[in-house]
Amino acid sequence: MSSTRRTEEQVEKKNNNNNNERILRLGNYELGRTLGQGNFAKVKLAKHLHSSLPFAVKILDKSNLIQLKIADQIKREISTLKLLKTS
Repeated sequence: MSSTRRTEEQVEKKNNNNNNERILRLGNYELGRTLGQGNFAKVKLAKHLHSSLPFAVKILDKSNLIQLKIADQIKREISTLKLLKTS
């Protein structure tokens, strides 16, 4: 199953004050508003479904990563963030 199809299946419509909101769920997270946007990524506010703790999720445009040849830069960023992660 493609990631696009899986993402579309996880979109739910929620009626909130008679307005239809789209709620996007990704794994155990519910994605909210966009916090920031760069050249090849968006950062969204996410809430963990079980603990309700807030997180920031970076969503990368894979086609831009390949086109701009910045995959190594992204790998370094992931490694750095793993070092900063606290348990």
